[in-house]
Amino acid sequence: MRKHIEVCGEYRFNAAMIPMCWVPLAKDILEGTGVSVATFFSIAMGNESAHAKVALLRECWALGANEVDFEPNMSYFLSGMHAEFKREAALLVEAAEGRPIKAMLELGYLKELAERQLAVRLLEEARVPWIKNSSGAGPGSEAASPENIRFLRETVKPTTHVKASGGIRTYEQVVALLAAGAELVGTSGGTTIVTGAGAGGDSY
Repeated sequence: MRKHIEVCGEYRFNAAMIPMCWVPLAKDILEGTGVSVATFFSIAMGNESAHAKVALLRECWALGANEVDFEPNMSYFLSGMHAEFKREAALLVEAAEGRPIKAMLELGYLKELAERQLAVRLLEEARVPWIKNSSGAGPGSEAASPENIRFLRETVKPTTHVKASGGIRTYEQVVALLAAGAELVGTSGGTTIVTGAGAGGDSY
C-alpha cells in the first residue's frame, strides 16, 4: 500500500485511490505533492442502508479523504424503487457538503437504454456531481468503453462530470476514453500507461 501511494505521488497522478482504512497513511505520504487522496465504499451493489452510507461518507471526510466514490443502491433501482434510489443519492450529496463524490453506476446491470438513461437522470436530479460507468469490480461491472462513456457524456448535463473505470490498461484506451468525453480515468495500470511498459494484466 505504501508503495502504491508513493508511486501516485511520484507520477503526480490526480489521486491515489485506496481503501478507507489507509486514508490517514496516504494523507501523510502525499502531503505537499498536490495529489489527492480518494477512497470508496459499497462496492459492488450498494446494499447498505442510506444512513449507513452517510456515516461511511462522513468517516471518509474525517479520515482526511479529498474525494469519495460510492455505489448507488443498484438493488433499489433494479427492483423499481426509483424514489429510494434517488433519495439515497440526495442524502449523500447533502452529507458531502460540496466535496466531490462520484456515483459508480454499474451499467453492466442495466441492459436497456431506457434503464440507463433513467438511472443517470435520477442521479443528476439528486445533484450527484460525478457519474462513473462502473466500479470496475463485481458482477455488474462493465469495462470502460468509448461507447458507454459517450453515452454518459451525451446523457448528462454539461455541468455533470464523467469518470471512466474498469479494464483500462493501455495508453490508447485512455486517449479513446478521453475523446469520448471522460474527464477522469480510474486504473491500477497508471505507471504502465504513462511509461509504455506494457499492459497491466488483470488490473482494475
